[in-house]
Amino acid sequence: MSASPLAVSIKHPTSDEEDLAPMPIRRHRRRCLIYGGSCAAVLVILTVVIVALALTVFKVKEPIMTMNSVTVQRLAIASGAPSSTAQPFAINMTVVADVSVKNPNAASVRFGASTTTLYYRAREMGVARGPPGTARAHRTFRLNVTVDVMADRIFGDANLFEDLAGGSIAVTTSTTVGGRVRVLGLFKHHVDVTMNCSITMAVANQSIVDQNCAQKVRS
Repeated sequence: MSASPLAVSIKHPTSDEEDLAPMPIRRHRRRCLIYGGSCAAVLVILTVVIVALALTVFKVKEPIMTMNSVTVQRLAIASGAPSSTAQPFAINMTVVADVSVKNPNAASVRFGASTTTLYYRAREMGVARGPPGTARAHRTFRLNVTVDVMADRIFGDANLFEDLAGGSIAVTTSTTVGGRVRVLGLFKHHVDVTMNCSITMAVANQSIVDQNCAQKVRS
């Protein structure tokens, strides 16, 4: 006859027995409960504060680009070579655009290299690139871009000589710069700012007669 193994009985302490536990053990348990509850409450509060700041104070706002001025440093018109019939005139022109980007955010914005393109009647005349930089919180990042006009690209346009003879020339500029905002060191937000300007310049004194700019932001 085989003997069956004896069942092992595990006795769990009752609430009365826990109350009868030594005082140091009860104090340790209470401290663990208080510590765990405090940590959970602090984490919840920190999460609420971070979300509230991200949606209010540190909410990413669109940078504001402004074309402060456009100046023509050199506009020289000279007759071409006597043997040349394709290009009876030679044009040299350098355009300097003073552009600023205002950062309305409570965090710094890092801007990459900017690109400014100059057009005459939708035909590209020249391209210039500006260096990268950083705009601190609520500060303005300023950059000057110099565009040297490639005159050979516009000689084929018959309207050029009519505009020059009329005393003014209309051009358009397009400036694009990309930036990145880091909020609280945790959240990243990328924006691309583009500003297109229509500019009319006087040939005689190289001044700006009319200027109209519009900004586009893509995030």
